[in-house]
Amino acid sequence: MRIAIVGCGRMGLQHARSASQLGHRIRVACDVDVARASALASEHPDCEAVTDAATVRWDEVDAAFVCTPPFARGPVELFAAQAGVPLFLEKPIGLSAAQCLSALTAFRLTGTITSVGYMNRYRASVRRARSLLGGESVLGFAAHWVCAAYRVPWWGDPTLSGGQLNEQCTHLIDLARHLVGEVSEVNAFAQPSPNGGGGTAAVSILLRFRNGALGTVICGSLANEKQIGCRVFTPRGQVVLDGWDFKWSPSAAFGDGSDLAPVEDVFLAECRSFLDAVRSGDASAIRCDLAEAMRTQRVVDAARAALGGNGPQPLVPERTVGEAGHAIDYI
Repeated sequence: MRIAIVGCGRMGLQHARSASQLGHRIRVACDVDVARASALASEHPDCEAVTDAATVRWDEVDAAFVCTPPFARGPVELFAAQAGVPLFLEKPIGLSAAQCLSALTAFRLTGTITSVGYMNRYRASVRRARSLLGGESVLGFAAHWVCAAYRVPWWGDPTLSGGQLNEQCTHLIDLARHLVGEVSEVNAFAQPSPNGGGGTAAVSILLRFRNGALGTVICGSLANEKQIGCRVFTPRGQVVLDGWDFKWSPSAAFGDGSDLAPVEDVFLAECRSFLDAVRSGDASAIRCDLAEAMRTQRVVDAARAALGGNGPQPLVPERTVGEAGHAIDYI
């Protein structure tokens, strides 16, 4: 199939490599930085480098990957939706759920396939955890993402990235929803940066799930190296997933994980699921589409509102407009 890559930074390069490895052709490399677009295009025969997504001939591509920074989201997704082009959107979906609502509505009206890059849902360890926890009473959830600041110009500016909470901690919020269930209330607290200037060193998020369980998520960006993981507590014991790859930790209650599927490149796995769905029309293997990602984004948005001094934030189902003007719950 013919693929367009919009946003030719680290993740754009990653998805271009994955799509090529799966036998697809990269036909468009789009980035506001012409050098980045040209560099990606030069790696693929017959690939055109462009700097404006409005100039992409959308009727000549079969699928697109949007890997732009959060502040740049919105217009490209609408171009794809209006052209009926299936879209893979890197996480987070934007600075807020509202930023992507028009695109979600447009994709729903056309029935076009979408996928969002919450890649941890494709890990064998996470799939096993979700399967086992489906039969358990969850007592609580605890997760952490502590690391050094990501070294790209827009990442440290909350007006461009939404901050670490929106750009990285969103992975943990998504895992919380995926493993435990929907969230009914959110509160959050910030630790000021030791350097002053109004920055944030760390954030602690408190979650109340609709099933009654409680959860905590901590993220910070002042560490020398990554410290990442999550635990789900049950009456029988804990499910522990540790490290950036959320590796299965052996336990007496839930086994040593020796029968887990072999480790696969998780970016290749999510790319394959998306492109196979585009080719077949069967999206059942996609583990997070745009509507599902909007639910995660709403929890992140609520945490940011709580950080702003607004106190605990209740989360209630919201509605959007579907086919023939009928209202549809998307959370």
